[in-house]
Amino acid sequence: MPRKAKTPTLDVLSADERAGVLTALLLAHPELAAEAEALAAARMESDDSEAVAEYLSYELRALHLEQLADRAGAHHGGRYIEPHEAAHDMLAEVIQPYLNDLDRRTKVGARAAAEQIALGVLAGMYACRHEHDNDRVLTHAGMPDAIDNLATTALTTMDNAGLDLPPEWLAEHCPAWSADRSRPRPN
Repeated sequence: MPRKAKTPTLDVLSADERAGVLTALLLAHPELAAEAEALAAARMESDDSEAVAEYLSYELRALHLEQLADRAGAHHGGRYIEPHEAAHDMLAEVIQPYLNDLDRRTKVGARAAAEQIALGVLAGMYACRHEHDNDRVLTHAGMPDAIDNLATTALTTMDNAGLDLPPEWLAEHCPAWSADRSRPRPN
């Protein structure tokens, strides 16, 4: 196995700085583009639904009331934001990057990884569906309705991406949502 070259400067770069270096390197050496594309495709092809579910449910449960207090209530200009509305927005902001990732992977043909992300998103949200800890934003969003509404958004995103979720998986892992999926969907 080849030894990794010492790269102390590269090792401390931020993700944005590394992206800039890669772009400059590929512009200077276009012959590396095919190899870089193959590495990128391989990275996009893998994901694990159980890991996604675990990360997402952790992120949703990690939202605490202090964060909600900063967003709910009276704001400059006389606008008032209801606590449940702010809580719902916070939950949606946690889920949206996962939906963006599955959409992005679908667009580059990494359907298997996109499906794993989709299954993980649904399982992660479902794991939080009956959260009742009053110190968590989840509870103040209104359980289970808030998660059910976000699941509808997630399922719509998955439909729009052309992902077909196995009905038996949904019935086993998210039974409250499987009944809605048994009805024909509009084209």
